[in-house]
Amino acid sequence: MLSTSEEDYLSLSDIIMPHVYIRSLLIYNYHIVDLEQSLNEYLHLYCPQAFKRIVYDDNNMMGGRIIDCEDEEERQMFSRESRPNESISKYLDDDSLVEDVFPYGMIPTDSSPLIFIHQINLQDGTLLAIGCHHYLSDGHGFSTLGQRFSLWLKEKTSSLFDHDRSKLKRLAASSSIEFDHPEMSIIEPVYPLSNLFPMETIVKRYTKKYLFDKLNITNKNGIVSMNDVIVAWLTQMISQIRRVPSQSTVKVGMAMSGRTLLPGIDANYFGNCSFYLCLSFSMSDLDDLTVDELAQRINIEKRKPMRREYIQSALAYIDKHYRTSTIHLGWQAIGGYDLSFSNWTRFPLYKCDFGQGEAKHFKLSPIKSDGLIYILPTPNNDQIELYIALQHEHAQLLLSKLI
Repeated sequence: MLSTSEEDYLSLSDIIMPHVYIRSLLIYNYHIVDLEQSLNEYLHLYCPQAFKRIVYDDNNMMGGRIIDCEDEEERQMFSRESRPNESISKYLDDDSLVEDVFPYGMIPTDSSPLIFIHQINLQDGTLLAIGCHHYLSDGHGFSTLGQRFSLWLKEKTSSLFDHDRSKLKRLAASSSIEFDHPEMSIIEPVYPLSNLFPMETIVKRYTKKYLFDKLNITNKNGIVSMNDVIVAWLTQMISQIRRVPSQSTVKVGMAMSGRTLLPGIDANYFGNCSFYLCLSFSMSDLDDLTVDELAQRINIEKRKPMRREYIQSALAYIDKHYRTSTIHLGWQAIGGYDLSFSNWTRFPLYKCDFGQGEAKHFKLSPIKSDGLIYILPTPNNDQIELYIALQHEHAQLLLSKLI
């Protein structure tokens, strides 16, 4: 039976997300008890939407709804297998991103679940291959769900999630477009042929001290973050490797969370609450300025959209255009000259403890988008891990230049 609750309609933030699974792999150096029964119990209590499905209205993205499955048959979200001849060292030592651990591909289908966990028992540990439909939640919501589930296994209590997706619509109704929004566009992008070239993903780890020392970051005012430096450094290097003409503009897109910025929305909100910012650099500036100067500029410019007024204006922009146009990203997210950065360092990925400690390692599913860069946490709080996806030729040149 179709749900008629206003809370179950896709939100203004849900509809600007890509139609993909967020997929990741957690690696543990111990055997985890079978999680199926506990997972089902927890989700029925705290996230019943996970058992449902999404139906779409081709004429109205906001007409998409999270509804019960036909005949009250829930989607099977848990699966398991054993690989007794494999060790966790195969997955810890190999930087490559393994596809064969995931029970579902990157794109959800009409019959696949909104959330899945595939538990793989190894010779000396456990893999948890997990995924979440991006229309259901974002990285923050999905990571928080995993952390709270692991805590619930011990304590049998958990904070409640806020599943009211209508909140963003009500905020948009009381807001107006007060700013330009270069991070969004109603013009359909043209994807370059370069996206057809062979891809390679570089995986590197860095500490803040190492990067700041090697790149001569002064940080005189004390506000420049490691994220600012990474964005400045990689944007400059990759643009030079790509031989972007000096008169051209390089756009850099980044996701940001609205949970701490919007009224009535907090860390318990489970639906998507991700928005974007888009910074532009002339190639001449990328050639002439130091990484320190670029990082200072990024720190200043990124603060402008990271305000309640700007995000409410973004909601009003989406609300105005979604009925008549598909809303695209305002930069070339795949190929071309532009770059996309996604920072996961504040997500509680390593906090998922299923009995004998937190995960030894976290990996994302294979990345096939030229110019997509993930900044990920590691078990060492002072260290981050970079996943940099580029054309093979450009990746090889970048490897020779990375410090």
